[in-house]
Amino acid sequence: MSHPQDAGASFAAGVRRPSPAVIAAVRVSCLAVADRPVRLAEVFYAHLFEMAPQLRAMFPPDLTGQMQKMSDSLLNVIGKLDTADTTALEAGLRRLGADHRIRFRVEVEHYGYIGHALTRAVRDLSGPGYSSSLSSSWISVYQWVAMQMIAGAEAADSGASATDRSLPAVPQPRWSREDESAASPLRHPHRAGN
Repeated sequence: MSHPQDAGASFAAGVRRPSPAVIAAVRVSCLAVADRPVRLAEVFYAHLFEMAPQLRAMFPPDLTGQMQKMSDSLLNVIGKLDTADTTALEAGLRRLGADHRIRFRVEVEHYGYIGHALTRAVRDLSGPGYSSSLSSSWISVYQWVAMQMIAGAEAADSGASATDRSLPAVPQPRWSREDESAASPLRHPHRAGN
């Protein structure tokens, strides 16, 4: 696992923009929630708080608005990821990362939990369409997004412009066999807003 401190030089060999095939696979998998996109956020937050209950305090008791924002943001990024020039998208993600660090105290290690929860949510909603290839595609997209956000957060920490820094390494979550298996029943330990 690489550490953010070691990362400046690792960007060239690190996470690159996902390929068109990867982006296409992720877009197709989004069709599973096309009629109710917030469902992905609901399942995501259930997994996130099950894995990292200490993060629940970072969110409002009622997650309704947050779930909508998360769904809209994720689908917006996926929709723009295959444009010829992602400069504006990257700058927006870096600003978002800076905002999350400053306003919500999101730390680099939180991104590992987020990636893990996202791939579990995709697994749960994809049903029989889920595969190790689809999981890899989502991981690739997530790592690219997280890389941009972490760069913005680190720039905010140093007072630099969120677009003027080398990109750090995205923490690599330890993917378990459970993430590759069929979906398990969800538990919602914090649904009441504790």
